[in-house]
Amino acid sequence: MVDRESESWFARLKGTKVLRCLSGVAALAFSIGAVPAVAQTYPDRPIRFIIPFTAGGGTDITARLVAEYLAPRLGQPIVPENRAGASAAIGADLVAKSAPNGYTLLVGTATLAGSAAVSGSALPFDLVNDFEFIGKLAQLDLVIVTSSKTKVDDLRGLVNLMRTQPDKVQFGSPGNGSPAHLGGELLKQLTKTDALHIPYKGESAAMADLISGRISFQLCSVFVCAPRIQDGSLKGLAVAAKKRSRLAPNIPTTAEAGFPGVEADTWYFLAAPKGTPAAIVNKLNQALNEALSDPKLKTRLEAAGLEAEPGTTPASVKAALQAEIDKWRPVVKAAGITIN
Repeated sequence: MVDRESESWFARLKGTKVLRCLSGVAALAFSIGAVPAVAQTYPDRPIRFIIPFTAGGGTDITARLVAEYLAPRLGQPIVPENRAGASAAIGADLVAKSAPNGYTLLVGTATLAGSAAVSGSALPFDLVNDFEFIGKLAQLDLVIVTSSKTKVDDLRGLVNLMRTQPDKVQFGSPGNGSPAHLGGELLKQLTKTDALHIPYKGESAAMADLISGRISFQLCSVFVCAPRIQDGSLKGLAVAAKKRSRLAPNIPTTAEAGFPGVEADTWYFLAAPKGTPAAIVNKLNQALNEALSDPKLKTRLEAAGLEAEPGTTPASVKAALQAEIDKWRPVVKAAGITIN
């Protein structure tokens, strides 16, 4: 027989631990069901694409083309916004600090891996760990170019100039830590030569000085410099990639030109703030890969010198960015690169 005191204690137990347990079970059941429910209703308003560079560059072109084909698959408009500055860090930081709800996304670039590799760069975010990666967008080749006014006709000639007259050789890039900058430093290190790096506020500004002869060479996005190569303003010396570019098929790769290992292509990715529900990330990844598999989008990207990258996963993008950081860290250290 149970006495009244025991009966009272048992009643209190039911009113506390048992009910608390039941409440916990109910909350767990709700949370398990809530995430798919979020994915089912997402998106229910426009999505922002934050582009951390100015309009007209490779990141901007990629973002706007992808947005055009991704939006119909999500059923909502995608609004591109240019938030340039600090080698892409300003736009990336904006996204990192945004609400993790899938409505503010970063169109990132391997430039950020270069920035992350710079010792003491003091980025306000952790590139690898402060984002939920959605997928790769496209890859862009860089071409080593020089002015048609120079006597240099091939990459070997440029390297000889860097070796014999290093104080007279300068190369431009869109900024410290950019793939074009790191590619130039890699060329110097692998050939044991020298040249002065001059950072610009974009590729177009650097190219203007290159054409006029103020600087000696540049690693330039193929879609930006291809028209200038065709009209004779620039000479294409080598593509800094494993294979030739579709936009400039007559230009050899750096390996074909006699300098294997000088590779500095760049690529673009889509990311969300850390903590964005996995169901939303997966929905975006699926829609993105479908868009990138569209032959029309592939053709339009190719016309801009870009190669679509369908079929990637959030995990593969994270691993690729870490690999980029690991690749460039020794180059950055040897060159003493800093980003202010």
